[in-house]
Amino acid sequence: MSRKEQIIEVAMKLFAEKGYHATTMQEIAEHSQLAKGSLYNYFKSKEEIVLSIFQYHYDHLFQQFARIASDHSLTAREKFLKQLSLQIEAFEQHKEIVQMHMGDHAQKVSEDVHALVLRIRSHLFDWYVQSLIDVYGERIRPYVLDCAIMLNGMLKEYLFFALFEQKSFPFQRLAPFLIERLDALVDSLQHDMPLLSHDAQAEKTRALALIEEMIEEAGDHHIVELLKQLKTEIQQDDPRKAIVDAFLLYLQQSHMRQFVPALRAALAL
Repeated sequence: MSRKEQIIEVAMKLFAEKGYHATTMQEIAEHSQLAKGSLYNYFKSKEEIVLSIFQYHYDHLFQQFARIASDHSLTAREKFLKQLSLQIEAFEQHKEIVQMHMGDHAQKVSEDVHALVLRIRSHLFDWYVQSLIDVYGERIRPYVLDCAIMLNGMLKEYLFFALFEQKSFPFQRLAPFLIERLDALVDSLQHDMPLLSHDAQAEKTRALALIEEMIEEAGDHHIVELLKQLKTEIQQDDPRKAIVDAFLLYLQQSHMRQFVPALRAALAL
């Protein structure tokens, strides 16, 4: 673990114990066994630490998701169950961080933190969409946005309850319980019209914006060139699915793999 990661871990624990606003840079420095001046060599402000915490926390989570997704011994349903369980475990371990994510707390820290949180929420929602298609197949595609919204709402409200009621909560049972509720929802929706429909052009625009974000973060010339080629292909009136699949397969094996579920969801692949 690098020195910056150690500081992030210390700050996460302090924020969990005392809250963001009650924690000072001096306390973070002391618990990191650093002089306050030395802490500023790593982070210029408490806000910068929060940005790094969100990025570190969710990068780690999506890396774990990607490892589970690459386990070919698991069915799509088993993968989704493990991934959802990981998300819930991360909440249980880092309630303060997730509380800032779930409520309006991020906006109170800074606009940069708020923007990052919105981007993370978008990635999580795209992951729900792709996971639901993987688990339930093409029959769910017309209803997938409705199902993803309902899943997100159920999960959020249960976690809010666990956070604010301060009672013992059966976290380990929540993921299988939610997936069983989804089974019933998916079955019931087959006999109804979807409330939300898939807007192909809007999703293509979202995919292109996501690729631009990936280009900014890639840090690798080869990956950047590949992403530019993928962008060119997607911009065509009739993108070649086999070509797009090949690009996504390569990205799945790279350090950018956490973005792939969002791309697949946006491109309806």
